[in-house]
Amino acid sequence: MMIEAIRREHGYMVRLLAILKKKLTALKAEETINYSLVYEIADYLCNHTEKTHHPKEDLIYRYYLDHYGMDKTITNLEDDHVQLSEKSHAFLTTVEMILQDAIVPTDIFSQQLGDFIRDQKTHLDIEEREILPRITDTFTVSDWQALEAQWGTQEDDPVFGETIADKYKQLAERVKGTEREYV
Repeated sequence: MMIEAIRREHGYMVRLLAILKKKLTALKAEETINYSLVYEIADYLCNHTEKTHHPKEDLIYRYYLDHYGMDKTITNLEDDHVQLSEKSHAFLTTVEMILQDAIVPTDIFSQQLGDFIRDQKTHLDIEEREILPRITDTFTVSDWQALEAQWGTQEDDPVFGETIADKYKQLAERVKGTEREYV
């Protein structure tokens, strides 16, 4: 079901943000970090999220507003997605610059990384704590069926799915390594 896919994707994002948080801690301890891994995570959170995750959520939010009336918090979520996208792409550009040997002071990058993590996490928390429970309490089986029909088939996730995209190979290996750490 669509809601399970969204919650699963949120779980993926939280795992990636945890990796970034470790990178931030390492930076603050003046340790070297793998910027290409940071890039892959930021790229995934920017591009895959914009192409698959947020459009799915926006479809659900519009459906809710159309069928159950106005709700200011839900109305603002599409705008939040746009703002989050802009901030995320700005951060991604900074990481690209570092990978191309531009000099970005560590304290400035640490601040940007911290802001990126905070913005992503805040958005996820709002959806998980406020929005999704309201929607799941409201929607009927026929609502979910109508949404599933509008959305169509699910795409394979390029990091967590069956087929790993070439540009995310390092990230997928890191995620698998993190999974083994907790076994």
